[in-house]
Amino acid sequence: MEEIWKSYKDIILEGIKRYVPQKLLSKNPDSEYYNEEVKRFRVKVRKMYNKSKFGQPYQAELKQLSKELLVAKKKAQETFLYSVLQN
Repeated sequence: MEEIWKSYKDIILEGIKRYVPQKLLSKNPDSEYYNEEVKRFRVKVRKMYNKSKFGQPYQAELKQLSKELLVAKKKAQETFLYSVLQN
């Protein structure tokens, strides 16, 4: 009886692994050093990227916001590393 139950259980578990979809958890794409300023810039850049399909002025603004985002990321990373090294 024990062998029958074990083989039945193995078959069921194998079927669940193969055929039952399960949610895959992804890691948080934000780095741990991102602060509020960087997160706000990311939202602005994303919105401007969606608008950039509508014309040249939006593309120019997207380029400028992207540069500002890179500067903010670098500053946040330096601040984070400085605070980690101080502790």
